[in-house]
This record gives sequence, C-alpha cells and structure tokens, in this order.
Amino acid sequence: MTGPSKILIALALVTMPVVGCGEPKPPKPGAEGEIVNPKDAFAAGVTILNSPAKDGSIDYTGAYSKFAQAAELKSDYAKAHYNAGWTSERLGNLPQAESHYRSAMEADGGYKLAIDALADVLTRQGKGDESVLLYQSQVDNNPSDLAARNTLMEALVAAERYDDAIGQAREILLQDPKNVGAYRSLSRVYFAKGEYEMSQLCADKAKTLAEGDAGIYNNMGVTYLMMDDEPAAIEEFKTARKLDPDNVEANLNLGWVALNSGDYVLAKDCFEKALQGAPGSIDGKMGLAIALRGTKDYDTAAKLYDEVLSADAKNELAYFNAATLHEKYTKDYKRALKILETYVNEVNEGQIGPEHVVYERMDRVKDSQAIEEERKRAEEQKRKEAEERKKRQKEQFDELKAKVTELSGVLEKYGECEMMIEMGGTEMGMMVLEQAQMVVEAEEIDMAGDVMDFVDDILPQLQEIIPSCSGAAPAGGGDDEAPEEGGDGAEEAPEEGAEDAPAEEAAPAEEAAPAEEGGE
Repeated sequence: MTGPSKILIALALVTMPVVGCGEPKPPKPGAEGEIVNPKDAFAAGVTILNSPAKDGSIDYTGAYSKFAQAAELKSDYAKAHYNAGWTSERLGNLPQAESHYRSAMEADGGYKLAIDALADVLTRQGKGDESVLLYQSQVDNNPSDLAARNTLMEALVAAERYDDAIGQAREILLQDPKNVGAYRSLSRVYFAKGEYEMSQLCADKAKTLAEGDAGIYNNMGVTYLMMDDEPAAIEEFKTARKLDPDNVEANLNLGWVALNSGDYVLAKDCFEKALQGAPGSIDGKMGLAIALRGTKDYDTAAKLYDEVLSADAKNELAYFNAATLHEKYTKDYKRALKILETYVNEVNEGQIGPEHVVYERMDRVKDSQAIEEERKRAEEQKRKEAEERKKRQKEQFDELKAKVTELSGVLEKYGECEMMIEMGGTEMGMMVLEQAQMVVEAEEIDMAGDVMDFVDDILPQLQEIIPSCSGAAPAGGGDDEAPEEGGDGAEEAPEEGAEDAPAEEAAPAEEAAPAEEGGE
C-alpha cells in the first residue's frame, strides 16, 4: 500500500503558547531524588522545553511527564494541566490533550488559553458541535471580539454548519471589511460546499489583503487539487512553504502530492518539516514512513510505524502499512504476519468477521513468503550449479594447459617435418596452439572446454603423421619414453659374427624393374 490520499485544509488556528517559559528555579528533590513539590515539577518541565538537544529536537515526552506530575500533585494547578495538554498535542495525543485542557478549565473557568486550546482540539477531533458551544459563549460575552468570531466560524465549518458560518462572516466584515480571517474562513466554507470557484475568489481576496499569509496559499492549493489542477496546487503549496517553511498543512499537502508522483526525496523533506511544526502528527509520521520506504531507509520507517501505533493503537492504516513494509521490502514475513495478527487478536480482540480485508492481507503475506522461499530455493540451486560448472571449467582449464604443453612439444619437434607441413598438420596445429595459448594466458576458464575440443581433435591427427617423418619414433611412442642403448631411434646391435639383415629385400640396382612397369 503506497499510502492514503491526503487532502488537508489549513485551519489557520493559532498555536497556543506554552505557559511559564522563563528561567525556572532548580527543582527540589524529595528524600530519594523524586520531585514532590508541584511547582518544582512544573519548573522541571519548562526546563526540558527550554533545553533542546544538539539536533534541535525537544524531549516532549519528558516535559509532559513533569507537567502531568505537577498536575497530579496539585489537581487544581491550571497551568500544569494546560502545559500537559500542550505537550500532549505535540506528541500527537489529542484525547489526552483534551482531558488536560478540560481539567485546566475546571480549575480556572476564565482561563482563555485553555478554552481556546480545548475548542481547537475538539474541532480537530471532529467534535465541532462541542467546540461551537465554547466559542459561542466567548462571542456572546464579547460580541466585538473578532478573533473569537473567526474561531467560531472555523468551529461552525468543522460542524458542517455552513450557513451559520457565513452569517458570522457577515458580522465580522460589517465591523472590519478587510478582515483576512473572515475571507479565509469563507474560502473554507465554499470549499466544503464544493463551490470551488467561490472558494478561490474568497482566497484571492484574502491573499490580496494579506500577501504573506501561508495558510491562504495552502487553502488555494487544496482547492486547485479538488479542481484537478495539480500543477497550480503544487505552486501554491510551494509558495506557502516559502512564506512559512515549517507550515504544517502546506508541508503535509505537498508531501502527499510528492508521494503520489514518486518524488520520495521531496516528500521526505516536506514531512520532516511538518513534524518540526507538529512533532506528534500522525499524518506527518505516516507520510514520512512511506517516503523513507521509498528512499530504502526501512529501519527508520519501521520505527515511525511503531511510534504511530504507540500513540494510536487502533490505527488500521498504520498496521497495514507496517505489514506491507515488512512483506514487500524487508522480506520479514514473520514480522508482517505478527503485526496483522496483533491487529486481529489484540486491537480487535478477535471480533473481526472472516470477510474483513485483514484476512486477505494475511493470506497475501503467506503467498509472498511461499514465493520468496521458492525463489531462494531456485537461487540456491543456480548457485550450486554455477559452482559445479566453475569446478568443471577449472578442471578443463588445467587439462587444457597440459594439452597445450603437449601440443607445443609435438610442433616444436615435428613442425619442420616435410610430411607434417605437406599434410597441413603444422599449419593447423599452430592455429590451434595459438588459440589455446591465448585462452591459457588470459585465464579464460569458461572457454577452456570449447578450445579443448580443437586440441583433442588435432593431437591424434598429428600423431598419425609423426611416423611418416624421417627418424621419427613409432606412432604411439611419446617424447617421454626413454630411448634404449644405442641412441635415439637406433636398432639393437647384432650379435657378434651375425650378418646384417637387410630391412627389406631389394633387387640389385642393375636389375631393378623399370619405373613404368610398376615394379613389384
């Protein structure tokens, strides 16, 4: 699975500031080194936020533990609950953030930061109606608060109450005809209604009023995507990133577009920047994991899936993508199956029907495993055959070297023989010898067998010609046979007093038969 198609609409919400980022006092440890004073625990959390690592990363997990400890030690510590909620958001745990923001509001009913943060988290979790109630109360208490009306508009859009959102836009523009937020939100309203041309008109108006607003360019990019104009969308996303390099929505959107086009390097850069702005973003981590898979950084991708599942244990897509990573890329089929089995047995407690797609995925993993095992068996067989072939070729090569030596010796000794030359033995032998020597000198082992055929063919032919050469040893007598006493090729000395026996009967010269009569 290559990843979900993602289209994110910028909410243009203000990131709530963390409380108490000044220079804290050192915490006072308890008897065993544990912080027991809630203010000290709070200060320790702030210290962690103000102490990034060398690579710029911040230990939000550590900071959260300190703020949560402070809130636990003093349940009505509103600021501790708020900061615990804020760090929870950074870790991508929205339900936990919601819980802390509610506790902050219970501790301090007028805590505006906590109210705004809770409404934002509710909106992002699809609880638009609840966030509308929070923002509506702020507007009712202060009708001239245009910022509150803008956030109310956003909540109304999330709750799909589009007509009410347009009504709020009218109220805002009556007081401030050039209110950028109103036009931005109107663009989102018309986008949500599928009226893309009106969405673009409102976005253009907002862009005219606030040329440097990255959120507006991002919204326009999303609208262009819905209008199937991807090149224009890409340009808008790139402009948004140029205005705000860490803009979460623009980076996420461009990252998904880059993934769909196979540009994993650009996608990786986009998702990394998105995670700088929102370290706990599930979408950012999922996108980055797919991009890393594309760049073959499988280990880091696997770790990201683990982080996602740790934060969102029921994320089906994360289970499926993690299983795909190990099935198709790392070839760790056991791990892929374990991930899917965990989804069935632990996440869903075995309450998934047989028609669920997860079982099809599990069967696919098993089929992939069987195919891979067969491929490995075939590769092993080929490897063994290659080794045996190489061994035979080496044996043939060694045999060829010996034959080359033999052929060279024959030609050196009998190459000048008239009969050898006349019958073409010398020429053919030299040709074969030259080819064989070239193979031996170049150590072309794989050609030894082919050349050996020529050597084996020419040597017997030369052996047949050798006896016809003057003073040659009988056919079959090799150069290595030691001559008997009397010298090379000498006959045995006759016994004393014996007459020399002629080699063959010959008529006296004067009685020889004339040549034309044919002789004997």
